Amino acid sequence: MNYSLKLKILISFAALFIAACTTDSGESSVVDDFDASVVCPAEGTNAYGMSNRGTFVDERDGQEYKYTTIGDQVWMAENLNYNAVGSMCQGKDESKCELYGRLYRYTWQDRNTGRDTINWDFIDSVCPPGWHLPKLAEWEKLQGSVGEDGKIAALRMKSVKGWERSHWGAGVDECGFSVLPAGTFSYESSSEGNSAEFLTATAAYETMNYWYFFDEAMGAGYGPGYFTIRCIKD
Repeated sequence: MNYSLKLKILISFAALFIAACTTDSGESSVVDDFDASVVCPAEGTNAYGMSNRGTFVDERDGQEYKYTTIGDQVWMAENLNYNAVGSMCQGKDESKCELYGRLYRYTWQDRNTGRDTINWDFIDSVCPPGWHLPKLAEWEKLQGSVGEDGKIAALRMKSVKGWERSHWGAGVDECGFSVLPAGTFSYESSSEGNSAEFLTATAAYETMNYWYFFDEAMGAGYGPGYFTIRCIKD
């Protein structure tokens, strides 16, 4: 048995153990009845008539991306790597774009007020034709499909490699979503190796919400910086 398979089995048991644990009051927690063969089967076709998992080509630059079907949603299974104006590679290292895709920000500074303004044109155009930048509600729906408990859902969605610097470690990637710890980039600091943060199309004050994977958790946050993107099928 190879190392990757052993790791998947061990983490799967860990996830099941967490789901079966009792609360401090002695009551059993909600039973997790997730079944990957039902929620995100690798075989078969989805509502779009596409194979549940496969690849597509971004007609803008010819780049090919993997995708996966989870519930009734179809998501990119890799981070966007489109060279949009203002995007960058993690740590300003061009080689990182091959691994993580590019990092993006969605605001520009208004010269009249000095305040950040949301660039809606960017939001509407950054994803390939037929795909869009997901709203926060679409990320929440994705979690609901994979597991209401954030710890278990994060394990099921994180990649099996690349999380060596994270306290919680790698995931089991049961739905082929393959979250890598690209981190964010802000003010010359980086969280690469510890977390993943994805832009959403949902506004919060003068910035945008993002969806994060950090150690054993996943959820919504907001703040400035450069973040990765996963597009969802229209």
